[in-house]
Amino acid sequence: MNNFLSKTAFIFIVIGLYSGTTLATEIIHYSNLPVAIELRKGEERSIQFGDHVQVGITKGQMVKNLFRVQSAQGAIHLLPYNEFDKQRIQVKRLTDGRVILLDLIASKEDPLATPLEDVRIVLESENVVPVDEIQVSDSPRNPPIVTPIDLTRFASQRLYGPTRLHRDRPGITETTLGVKGAIRVFKGENKYRTYSRPILAYQGGGYYLAAIHIKNTSDHEVGLDYLDLNLPFSHATFQHHMLYPNGTPGDSTVLYLISEKPLKETLYPLTYYQDLKADAEELARLEAKSGQYAKRNYQKHK
Repeated sequence: MNNFLSKTAFIFIVIGLYSGTTLATEIIHYSNLPVAIELRKGEERSIQFGDHVQVGITKGQMVKNLFRVQSAQGAIHLLPYNEFDKQRIQVKRLTDGRVILLDLIASKEDPLATPLEDVRIVLESENVVPVDEIQVSDSPRNPPIVTPIDLTRFASQRLYGPTRLHRDRPGITETTLGVKGAIRVFKGENKYRTYSRPILAYQGGGYYLAAIHIKNTSDHEVGLDYLDLNLPFSHATFQHHMLYPNGTPGDSTVLYLISEKPLKETLYPLTYYQDLKADAEELARLEAKSGQYAKRNYQKHK
């Protein structure tokens, strides 16, 4: 164990541009299925797409005046005037014509409730670099130097930074994840309390970065510790180190995991893939055991 830790470097990065409220962004991986967006009467919520978009609504939605929608700089801003059940709208990306379906649901006004998080929608196709876009040239005399810190900052900017600040970085390219579904990121109890899924991948400087979305599935706060990571890696950074209870703002974050191989090659044996049903059953068993212990302890000191 000590030998493993001695060969492992942890990167602790303070990303000033993306601190504060900007960090509270829910990331949704779009896979050609309608995305449910929760709204609240009288509260505006922003959805980021990373590209200029056009919004299509039905004539009935216009007549009923259920909500206001505005589009600017790669994001749409939704403000419901009333409560309503599912209302579907279409969002079209102007550069590639891709259409994203959103199912809007608005609940009653609640001035005391915590504000809803902004949403960033990431398309599957954005994980792939098309062959015809790869520029082939002679090897430069001074190839750009890319460090693990550069990779992490770049990925964080793409996921949490404003679209207007996105810039290509020489030496860093997007790569295919080659991984679908949940994976095991943690050992110990945290592996039963979280749901982890890779969403983006980059490479540069001989390193491969996988951005892994981590969501708290329990009703309790979950602290994240680098020593609990159960995957091979050389560098790792959490965007946040605390997950709030499931269903509340701040219940999810992103882990930037860097290694010298693509994530797909590091996920063997297959036990790295997550069995959600088995984990849910184990979590229930652990919580029941914890409750019984607390009850016995209470009766003992009563």
